[in-house]
Amino acid sequence: MTRGQARNGSRWAANWDIRTPRFRLKPTAHGSGHVDGAWWPHSDDLMTELPGLIAVLPRRLGAISCVVYNNTEWRITPYAELVSGGSVVQLDGYRGQPPNTVDVLDSEGNKIVLLVVPFHIDPDQAHRIVTAAAAPDDTSTVDTLLMISAKDRESRTKRDAARERWDAECQANEPVVWGSTPYPGAGLPVVRLPPTAFAPPSHHSLGTT
Repeated sequence: MTRGQARNGSRWAANWDIRTPRFRLKPTAHGSGHVDGAWWPHSDDLMTELPGLIAVLPRRLGAISCVVYNNTEWRITPYAELVSGGSVVQLDGYRGQPPNTVDVLDSEGNKIVLLVVPFHIDPDQAHRIVTAAAAPDDTSTVDTLLMISAKDRESRTKRDAARERWDAECQANEPVVWGSTPYPGAGLPVVRLPPTAFAPPSHHSLGTT
């Protein structure tokens, strides 16, 4: 990395407001590669991070209807929805979603796949990854963009599988209470956000360095 790239990365991180989504998309005419762009969230709290992203993506998609994510990578209540101004965005989390990605779908079924850059990563490295993923002709895999080796990915997959088995065993051992929730996800809260949460941010959200 050159000094200029390092300065750009640090300035890029410093200029983003905590509520502004840090992401870039490939040009519309260049739909090649494994992802359509990259997103560097501020935290692993999906309910906090999504509203700003959902507010700007309709510029590329239509009205957002669903976000699919890997539920081992985020802090979130399963089966939740985001509701604002009468619009419902379904949040579907499952372990089978490719790691470090989210799929965003609109009401017509059109989809954007975003690489998710770990929130705790160094700003200079994050800037490099997001820029590379949004390059028009980039066809790199997610692991290549994040510089994750096959050995590291296998280790993470095994660790996540072990954690999922542990969680399942813990849930299976919980006592059954009559009159409790009749099916998974029933009775869980729907998160309702004020209309201002979905107000489009400034033009700096797209393609600004």
